[in-house]
Amino acid sequence: MSDSASQDAKTLWQNQETESTTVTLDDIRKRAGQFQRRVRNRNRREYIASAVVIAAFGVLAWQMPGWMMKLGSVLIVTATLFVVWQLHRRGRAQTVPDGAAAGLLAFHREELVRQREMLRTVWLWYLAPFVPGMALILLARYFQLHTPGRSLAVDHLIIVFGAMIMALVFVIILLLNLWVAARLQNRIHELDRLKAE
Repeated sequence: MSDSASQDAKTLWQNQETESTTVTLDDIRKRAGQFQRRVRNRNRREYIASAVVIAAFGVLAWQMPGWMMKLGSVLIVTATLFVVWQLHRRGRAQTVPDGAAAGLLAFHREELVRQREMLRTVWLWYLAPFVPGMALILLARYFQLHTPGRSLAVDHLIIVFGAMIMALVFVIILLLNLWVAARLQNRIHELDRLKAE
């Protein structure tokens, strides 16, 4: 490429029209509103799932034989109630305020940070409370409640396989929440760039 052609390409590139990156107050309000709706919908799904878990393990606590299975089921119900309380305390949706751009921007950023922190600590308040109950239920199956017509060795193998699947589900839930937390961090960086402009 000749120097003059290279210079023409450089001039053309420098003089091209760029998209406007101006963000309006309405844009920020819309983003904040959409985010709060997603939080509200997520919480609604979690509350419905929690009601199903409480009902199912409440029935198990009432009907299953063996103290380990009963206590494990009660611990799952207790863990679910704890998680619902934590979700409401840490992750409830907020009302988007009216007001100036700076206040709205600060509100949206604070909400992104709050939800990010909630997701980063999901192992502590969302997953860990279920471990004692699930462990007790698995131990109950291993030591007290064997499946009739199945050899003890095969039954134990199935229980161990079930425990591995539960552990994998916990890891997947943790990784998904950390991934969403990282995406929220990117959105926080975007807002910080807007504030700097």
